[in-house]
Amino acid sequence: MILVLCALALLGGGEPRPFPADVDARFTSSRASQHIEVLAADSMKGRDTPSRELELSAEYIAQRFRQFGLEPIGGSYFHRYNLERVDLQLPCTLTLQRGDRTLRAEIKADFMPFEETGEGTISNAPVVFAGFGITAPEYAYDDYASIDAKGAVVLILRGEPDNADTTKFRGRQFTWYGSLRSKIENARKHGAVGIMVIDALRTPRKPFVTGFPWASVSKNAKRDTRPLQLPDTTRSLPCVHVGEQIATFLLDSLGAVRSLTLQLDSTITPASRMIDGVRMSCSVTLAREKVPVRNVHARLRGASVPHEYAVMGAHYDHIGVGKLNDSPDTVYNGADDNASGTTGLLMAAEALATSSQRPERSVVFVAFSGEEKGLYGSRAYVDSSPLPLDSCVAMVNMDMIGRCENNKLSIGGNERCPDMIAINEQENASLGRPMTLAYDIERYFFRSDQASFARRRIPVIFFFTGEHTDYHKHSDHIEKINLDDLSNIARLATRVTWRVTQLPRTRYVPGGFER
Repeated sequence: MILVLCALALLGGGEPRPFPADVDARFTSSRASQHIEVLAADSMKGRDTPSRELELSAEYIAQRFRQFGLEPIGGSYFHRYNLERVDLQLPCTLTLQRGDRTLRAEIKADFMPFEETGEGTISNAPVVFAGFGITAPEYAYDDYASIDAKGAVVLILRGEPDNADTTKFRGRQFTWYGSLRSKIENARKHGAVGIMVIDALRTPRKPFVTGFPWASVSKNAKRDTRPLQLPDTTRSLPCVHVGEQIATFLLDSLGAVRSLTLQLDSTITPASRMIDGVRMSCSVTLAREKVPVRNVHARLRGASVPHEYAVMGAHYDHIGVGKLNDSPDTVYNGADDNASGTTGLLMAAEALATSSQRPERSVVFVAFSGEEKGLYGSRAYVDSSPLPLDSCVAMVNMDMIGRCENNKLSIGGNERCPDMIAINEQENASLGRPMTLAYDIERYFFRSDQASFARRRIPVIFFFTGEHTDYHKHSDHIEKINLDDLSNIARLATRVTWRVTQLPRTRYVPGGFER
């Protein structure tokens, strides 16, 4: 469960040591410029995961860590993990049976596996309608509460309820619960053997089958567009997008799909049920190719409690190269997304490593790869952490901190980690030029790397200056970065990290400290 309150319980027990003055002075626009001009240069070709340029960026970050005097972790500045590039193997089949009626679905026209699909063969399994496929205890909502999905294929709606009550779901903006990855995990937990996803219909239209444009099915697709996945360490779960033919076979009409969608939107009350008399068979096979990639990490060892640590993180990858509309530019430089956050990370690492004072706990600096592909780097980091996760006291993340306007800084984690928010507000007030803090980005919370740590009940905070018209476009260039504010945000993030490493404690427990 990812929506958890992460309590630090660190706020009592004496005053922490002041933030060192020599650290504060290290955050300058000239230092920021040095790093971002390397990371967001055309020669880095958008730092795609995987790519030669991503590896060059990793080497640059590791060299800086070494230069600052930070120590490698486990003998290396690189945390290595594997992704898999997958291909859909044909034939891929889906058959539905109801009494004497049989629908032999046609791939691409009637169904298509998603890029997140697992593989496997399903034989004559029952089918249940499971609403949006969501279990959200904090919203008192569970699409699985009244059904038994064990051994069944679940038919679910895409997305999540779209309701005016924003204290629950966020409709078309999507929380974590609206993501396909969340739905797959939830279906697995409830014992399902497969998933069919139908578009949530709110207007009289036909659903379009998209899934993923696999090279084996789509003539114009290239092999280098094959999707990346983390290796599936759990049982595979076929997951396909289905269209009108299958929807009407299962629910009798598209009107029924629309009625169910609107009912769930308006009531936020599950309407799950067994689809009587239907059996489904399916076969999905994938070819897998191992792709080695790297995070970059280093440690500043703490003075008195070195085995406990706080993580400062930022993702250093972006989305590579490619044509967009008629633009002659083909490089997605990603100056803001996220050369800015990586620059902030490097500035923090240098400032703390070269200070005359050491924090009481250690600080681990991590530059993550694979964020743009699905938080792969941070997910791999917490899944195979080189240091015990139960000794990690907090995670501070910087993602897109370079386009500050009107001194506004958006903060994520306020709905989950109030102690971190309190520390941040105190440290912001102590800045020579405090930022205007806004708590308006919870809809982005599950799209950046702090979410991987929050899932492990580690307190987190997320710094962000907002989306803009250059987001994921070729025009995300260095000259549009506000270096002064980037430096000030990195200073604030470092002050928060310092506070967390200094504060006294009683006994540490996962997710925080006991009071």
